[in-house]
Amino acid sequence: MRHKAIAAAISAVLALTSGAAAAQGLGIMALGDEGPFTAPAIDFATGELDAARIDRADLKGDDLRRYSVVWWHDGDTDPGELTGGEIDALVNYAEAGGSILLTAWAIRYATPMGLEGAEARQFGPTPADGINVGITVMEETVDLGLVDGMVDIDGDPPKAGVRVQVNSTGFPKSGDYFDTIWTNFITLAGAWGPPGDDWTDRIAAFGYWEAGAGKVFNMNWRLPTYHENNEDIEQLQQLTSNVIGWLEVESAFRSVEAGGKLPVTWGRLRRERVTR
Repeated sequence: MRHKAIAAAISAVLALTSGAAAAQGLGIMALGDEGPFTAPAIDFATGELDAARIDRADLKGDDLRRYSVVWWHDGDTDPGELTGGEIDALVNYAEAGGSILLTAWAIRYATPMGLEGAEARQFGPTPADGINVGITVMEETVDLGLVDGMVDIDGDPPKAGVRVQVNSTGFPKSGDYFDTIWTNFITLAGAWGPPGDDWTDRIAAFGYWEAGAGKVFNMNWRLPTYHENNEDIEQLQQLTSNVIGWLEVESAFRSVEAGGKLPVTWGRLRRERVTR
């Protein structure tokens, strides 16, 4: 299968890394129920992206620094409050240069992490509502490779100003920092949907916060629907792959070859695989 090829490639790279603390690539974390919105994301991460599982016991000290990217997805339930030490582990990892991706209801932890002052609006999960949604591409979206291997709503390679659909129906337990309640977010693509509505950057749905030397990327609202109902799942998976690939390049804990050679990033390997 395709994911075995990339897993073998990543294993070969990691075998060359120096030191026991070398980054292990992507880690996937889900602290709530692993139902129909969460389990498919975990399966995609561990199967296609060769991710390792992160559990709550890893949220201590510097344990997260073994990962170049930490993806946190909770689409079925609220996992509940984290302790101060657990929040510190996430914040310290990001501020030291790590990369975090928040999807679904993991967005709400941007507030206790100190990235925003307001509380995120919450909604879902809703398995099906028949509404198509996606992102509106910006120049930055294209320049960073975040829509590589995707098509716009007309079936063409995306360029600035076009719409890219990533969800055909329903949404996980998720949220947003609607309109003016967020202040620190850096938008990398607008959001659109329901039909005719273009929320641009009003809901802080696609982009990131700077956290010290690191980045915390937020892909939320109706976008991260890995549920089997989503007919655009391949588009969403490719978008997720592109975001993780970019975050891996940006991470201070990315996998680096012995001898100080340039890193062989997961993102580049992914793009090579999907274009074959």
